[in-house]
Amino acid sequence: MILSSAKSSLALHARGLFLRVKANPVLRNNGIYITGSLLAGLFGYIFHFESGRLLGPSGYAVVASAIAALYLLTLPVVVLQSVSVRYTSLASARQDPASIRSLLVRISSLSLLVAAPMALLLLVFAHNVAQYLNIADVRVIYVLIPATLMTLLIAINRGALQGLRRFFALSANVLLDMVSRVVFVAMLVLLGFGAVGAVAAVLLGPAIAYVQSLQVLRRLTSYGPGLATTEGLGGYAVLAAVAGIGVNYLFSIDTLLAKHYLSSESAGIYAAAAVLARGVYFLGLSVAAVMFPEVAALHARDEAHFHVVDLSLLLVGCIGAALVVAYLAFPGLVLLPYGPSFTPVASYLGTFAVALAMLALANLLINYFLSIARASFIAPLLGACALETVLIVLFHSSIWQIVTMVVVSLGLLSLVMGVLYAGDRFAMKRVRQ
Repeated sequence: MILSSAKSSLALHARGLFLRVKANPVLRNNGIYITGSLLAGLFGYIFHFESGRLLGPSGYAVVASAIAALYLLTLPVVVLQSVSVRYTSLASARQDPASIRSLLVRISSLSLLVAAPMALLLLVFAHNVAQYLNIADVRVIYVLIPATLMTLLIAINRGALQGLRRFFALSANVLLDMVSRVVFVAMLVLLGFGAVGAVAAVLLGPAIAYVQSLQVLRRLTSYGPGLATTEGLGGYAVLAAVAGIGVNYLFSIDTLLAKHYLSSESAGIYAAAAVLARGVYFLGLSVAAVMFPEVAALHARDEAHFHVVDLSLLLVGCIGAALVVAYLAFPGLVLLPYGPSFTPVASYLGTFAVALAMLALANLLINYFLSIARASFIAPLLGACALETVLIVLFHSSIWQIVTMVVVSLGLLSLVMGVLYAGDRFAMKRVRQ
C-alpha cells in the first residue's frame, strides 16, 4: 500500500513537472531543440563511421579533408544565420509574416552574390586545390562548389525557423539533412562512386533539407510587401561576424597552439580531451539558439526579457555542472571510443569541461547582446582572444600549463560578460522605476 502510494505521488509530481515545462516556452523549446541536436549529432557520427567503413582509411581521408575545406568555405554561415534569426524575430514581433519571404529573398540573393566570386575561383583553381589537399579526383572539388552554396542557403532558412521559434520544425529539418547524408553515402558508395559519392551526400542532404524548409516556411509566412526593413543590416552583420569569428577562435586556437608547442603524443592527448569536453559547449549552443529569438522579440516589443536570459544561464550552468561531474566520475566510459592509448586524457577531462562550460556561458551572453543589437561584447571578446593566445605562447611547457591558460582566459571572459549583463539588468531596473 505504501509503495503504491509512493508510486502514485511520484507519477503526479512527474506529470506536474511535465506540464510546467510544457507551459514554459523557453523550457519546452530547449527540450525540443536539445533532443533534436543530440539526434542530429548521432547521425553525424554515423555518417563518418559509415564513410570510414565503406571507403577505408585512404578514401575516408578524402572525405574528411573535403568536409574540412567545406567548413572553411562556409564560415559566413554564422553571420547569415544570426542576421536571419534577428530580422525574422523582429518581423514576428511586429506580427508581420508577409515581410519574411521578401527578407529571406534579399538575404539569400546577397549571400549568393557574395559567394559567386568565391565559387568561380574554386572552379578555376579546382586542380590546384585538389593537389594541395592530396585529392586525386578533381570531381570532389567540383561537388564542393554547389555544396558550399547550398550550405549558405539552408543556414538562412534555418535562421528564419529559429527566429519564428519553430524549434520542432528546425530540429526536423536538421535531422532530415543528417539522415539523408547517411542514406546517400551508403547508396552512392555502394554504386561505385567512391569518395566523390560520399562528398556528394554532403550536398544532397542540405539540398533535400532546403526544399523541405521552403515548404515549411511557405506555410508559416504569407505573400505581400510587408513592413520589414533591413535598415542597419550591414552594421549588424559586422557584429555577428565579430561574435562568430571570436568565439570560434577561442574554441579552436588552443588546440592549434598545443599541436605547435607540444610533442606529437601530448598534442594528441590534448586534442582528444578538447574534443570530448566539447559536448558542454555544443549543448550550450542549443540553449543560446532558443534564447536568441525569444529575447529579440521581447526586446523589440519593449517587454521584459531578462527572465529568459536568467533561465537560459541556469540551464547552461546545470548542463555544464552535470557533464563536469560525469567526466570526473566516469572518465573510463567517456574515453571508451578512443581506446586504452588515450588513458592519460582522463586527468584533464574535468578541467576541460569547466573551461568549455565557461565558454558556453560567455557565448550565451554574447548571443544576448547580439539579440538586442548591442556591441558591448566586442572589447571583452577580442581581449579574451588576445589574452588566451599570449598566455599560451608564454606558458606552454606541458598540457596542464596550456589548459590552465585556457581556464584563466575563458574564466575572465565569462566573468566580464556576467558583469556587463548585470550592469544591463541594473540599468533597465532603474529606468523602469
